[in-house]
Amino acid sequence: MTEASIVERLYLPDPCSLLMTVRLYHSDPYLKEFTAQIVSAEGEWIALDRTAFYPGGGGQEPDRGTLERLPVTEVKSSGDRVLHRVPGHAFTAGDEVHGTVDWQRRYELMRGHTGEHLLFSRLHELCPDMELVKIAIGPEQKSVMVKGPLDWNVVSEAQESVLSAIDEDLPVTVRSVPKDDPSLADARIKVERIHGDEVRVVSIGDIDRAACAGVHVRSTKELDMLLVTKFTSARPAADFEVEFEIGEAAKRTALHLSAAALRAAEALGSRPQDLDSALSNALHGRDKQAQQLRAYEERALNELIPSNIGGIDLYSGLFGGMDRKVLLDAAARLTAEHAACVLGSADEKLMLVVACSPDLDVDCRVVLNEALAPQGGKGGGKKHFATGGAPTSERAEDVMVSAIVKLRSILEQN
Repeated sequence: MTEASIVERLYLPDPCSLLMTVRLYHSDPYLKEFTAQIVSAEGEWIALDRTAFYPGGGGQEPDRGTLERLPVTEVKSSGDRVLHRVPGHAFTAGDEVHGTVDWQRRYELMRGHTGEHLLFSRLHELCPDMELVKIAIGPEQKSVMVKGPLDWNVVSEAQESVLSAIDEDLPVTVRSVPKDDPSLADARIKVERIHGDEVRVVSIGDIDRAACAGVHVRSTKELDMLLVTKFTSARPAADFEVEFEIGEAAKRTALHLSAAALRAAEALGSRPQDLDSALSNALHGRDKQAQQLRAYEERALNELIPSNIGGIDLYSGLFGGMDRKVLLDAAARLTAEHAACVLGSADEKLMLVVACSPDLDVDCRVVLNEALAPQGGKGGGKKHFATGGAPTSERAEDVMVSAIVKLRSILEQN
C-alpha cells in the first residue's frame, strides 16, 4: 500500500462507516434466524447491515451463534454498528449471509434479564433507598449487586412477591419515549447514561418501569420460577450480591436445597419449620463450648512448668488441636524475659512454634526447620519467633523431642 493510499484511508470516511446496523432483536427478540449483507470485514470482525445478535448490555452477556455455519464467538457494539467475531471466515463486503442465534442460550439470558428487573424492583419496593451497583446475567450466574440495608427477611419477602408476579402472568412491554417525557418520572432511569433523544422503557405490568436497551421475554409467566440461591457481602464493590436462578434450574436447585434443609433439621433434632431457631441454638452452644475450650487451653499453657537450662527457662508442651492464636499469644508471653519455648498443636496436621527472648543468641528458624524437615514440614518467621508445620501429626512427639533437644543444646552454650 502506497503512502498516499494509507493517508487516504486514514482521512477519508469509509462509506460503510456511515451505515448503521439495524438491530432486529429490538423489534423481535424472539427472532432466531435472519439474512443480512456484510458491510465490512476487518480481520475476524464482521459488520452486517442488520442483525438478530444481541451485543450485550445491561449486565447481559452477548449472544453466540453462527454465520453461514461458522461460529460467532463474540458480539459487541461499536458506535451505531454491531460487530460479529467469526474466526476463520472468508467473507467480503457485499456478501449475503444467513445468521442463526444460539436460541437456547439467548432465551435463558432473556429470562434472566427479565427476572433481574422483577427481583430488583421487588427489593427496591421494600428498600426504597437501595441503589443498584452492578448486574451480571450469564448462563452460569445471574446476580445483582446493591447498596442498601438488605437482610434475609427482605430478600425472602421480595422473592415471594416475584413468584406472585410470575403467577399473575404480567405482560412485559417495551416502548420508546422522548427523554423529557413526563411518564419517565416513575421509571428507574439514569438520564446521564442515555444517549440520544429517546429512552427505551421496559415495563412489567404496572409494578415496574425501567430504562433498558436489552432483550426481554413477553410475559412473567415465561420465567416459570425464580429462586434466590445466594445472598452474600459484596464489599468493597457493593454492600450485597443477590444470586438467583430461573426456570428448571431454579426448580432443581430448590429440590436440592429442600433436601439439604430436611437433612439438617433431622441432624439437629428439629422440625423443618424450626430449623432457623435450632441452628441458632446449635451455634450458640458451639460458641459457648469454644469459649470454654479456649479458657482451658489458656489455663493449660499458664500452668506449664519450665525446665531450667543454665538459668534460662525452657517451656514445652504438645496439645491437641489448640487454637493457633492462643498458642502464638502464649509463646510471646512465655518468652518475654530470658526464656524459650517449644509449643505444638496436633490434630490432622502439626503446628509448631519455637520462640525465645531477644536477649538469647538463638535462631529459632533453624531449630524449627531442622525438627520439621524429616516429616516433610517447614516454616519461617523471625530469628526469635518462628512458626511452621507438617502435613501430618503422626510423628508429632518425635518432632517436639527433636526441637527441644536442639534448643536445649544451644541454650546450654549461651
